[in-house]
Amino acid sequence: MEPAAADAVRAAVLAEGPYELYAAERSHGPLESKVAERYDAARNYIRTGGYAGVAEPADVLIRRTGYFRSTLMHGERIVKPGFVQLNALPALYESAHELYGPGVVAPAILYLNLLVPGQELAVHIDVPEFRGADRSITPQWLLVIMRASGLFEDLRVPITTGITYFGDAPGGALRYFPDGPDAGGRRFDPDHNSAMVLDTDSIYHGVERVGAPDAPAPVEMVAGSHLHHDAGTGDGGRWVMTGPGGEELTSYDVDDVRISISWKAYWFPDDQAHAAFEADRGSPGIDEIERRLLDDLHERGLVASDEGPHLPDIVDLLIDTYQHFPDLQR
Repeated sequence: MEPAAADAVRAAVLAEGPYELYAAERSHGPLESKVAERYDAARNYIRTGGYAGVAEPADVLIRRTGYFRSTLMHGERIVKPGFVQLNALPALYESAHELYGPGVVAPAILYLNLLVPGQELAVHIDVPEFRGADRSITPQWLLVIMRASGLFEDLRVPITTGITYFGDAPGGALRYFPDGPDAGGRRFDPDHNSAMVLDTDSIYHGVERVGAPDAPAPVEMVAGSHLHHDAGTGDGGRWVMTGPGGEELTSYDVDDVRISISWKAYWFPDDQAHAAFEADRGSPGIDEIERRLLDDLHERGLVASDEGPHLPDIVDLLIDTYQHFPDLQR
């Protein structure tokens, strides 16, 4: 962006808090609350110890990857002001066409991630969307399984993700695996007003530790914790983390918190495909999703032919069968 526009986006981030924990997000469908939304990524992170392979208690590792999130725009609808120019940035639309070719690029969501010193973003693939199945009605872990299984490609909508960066927080490089999880990863060290555009629904990626490599995990955060910018302290203010009762838990210098905003846009070959996607919201429904997955597990011999378990009860089996996380220590 032009420097003044990028500075305005950063200023809007500082002004528009407080921000909630990402773990507070919930879908609203028949499987809601049965399994944590990104149980798949969290399970792998706790098992492996993240990018440094550290042997820390599970509650400490959870704090390391328990970051803050806020939706800024839904499509063209403004949720928080100050981000319309970023949502319409021509370079992002051009990059979407570079990824997928000519067609219709329709913005889906613009959201903010905030990571404090000592935090990482566990390696993962992003939450995809399908005709009739999105994160508002379908658990995020299940959408990821649908993509990883390859059983729902007839319904999947290609999505471009533009990860844009504001501010100069140290650390927090993007680790990504464009050649597949068995190949070596690459690193992108962002700085203010930079971006990386890729298909995050297909490419495993994550964020290395923010701050110093030996930065301790942040203080304990519970449901109802928030992060906001306090401008009243001079020298750019400070970020303040509060508990559910508004009590201050800790604070950070304004340039120590990593700010990234992800722009996600659908790609359709034509207007008719776009219209069909919108018309199919709400179908195929959880029964059809369950049927396809169980049929495949029966064929693989992983579930007995006379068994029909519900999906949350076999979430570990689904992850082990369909997801293949990269080895971060290789």
